[in-house]
Amino acid sequence: MAGPAPLIDALGYLWLRPWWFALIPLALVLGIWLTRRSGSLGAWERVVDPELMAAMRRMGRVVPGGRSRAVLPACVLAVLGLALAGPSAERRDTASFRNLDGVVLVLDLSPSVTGDARFFDVLTAARLVAEAAGTRQIALIVFAGEAYVAAPFSTDARALSGTLALMDARTMPVAGSRPEAGLVLARRMLESADMLAADVVLISDGAATGPQAIAEAQRLGAAGWTVSTIATKPERGAMDALARAGGGSIASVDDPFPVARAIGARSVERLAATDYAMLVLEDRGRFLLLLALIPAFLMLPRGRQT
Repeated sequence: MAGPAPLIDALGYLWLRPWWFALIPLALVLGIWLTRRSGSLGAWERVVDPELMAAMRRMGRVVPGGRSRAVLPACVLAVLGLALAGPSAERRDTASFRNLDGVVLVLDLSPSVTGDARFFDVLTAARLVAEAAGTRQIALIVFAGEAYVAAPFSTDARALSGTLALMDARTMPVAGSRPEAGLVLARRMLESADMLAADVVLISDGAATGPQAIAEAQRLGAAGWTVSTIATKPERGAMDALARAGGGSIASVDDPFPVARAIGARSVERLAATDYAMLVLEDRGRFLLLLALIPAFLMLPRGRQT
């Protein structure tokens, strides 16, 4: 993964693309070379007879180049180097927002799931749901005998995929299977984050899904959040019942796309301003480009002298 672009703090600005400073020494070399050539006539002095050249000088027919005009191309190149280097200043008046639509993955890591040969398919289904969340905030809860927050709300689905890759049979410290604990923790996370709309996706074999889990799914549904299920076993009666109680979609690890499509179809419509200050850099190099027009204009040919 590529890292952030390097920033250099100099002359009171943050420079976004400092590698363009390399044009400035090139401009200096160009200016020296053009200045040295400006006082001579170049190849004309080698092909014109010296006596004829001297006579033409006395008659005022030979006008040597101006040194001041010779450095104009170098000035343009130097100013372009500064402009492309991206001098920028911080803006503190930029508002920041967060989504009030979220997705909570509740992943079963009980021995009956992690010990199954299809556990890789379980993690693949979880990654599919994370990608389908798009720009919505997504969190990850894992459970076995107890439930824990493995990843808080974030819009970085790629980072969540990295967290999922670390899950195995040794992740949970307490054995067992309590899906209701995962759903309770999901509800508390949504309440504390003030989520107005959310999808809770339970991925489990459904072996320990009982009345407590069904009741918790109904509480989530009554709060305006949906509970969808992805079953890891062919026997998915309990998982389907839980999804119906939560008003969500139903799928299996063999075909998790119904749940993923349902989540992806929901657009982000609820935003709220946050108290976090955003660091926004305003590139002011465009103003230097206007400054480069001055020497460029002076380079334009003038009218013929008589």
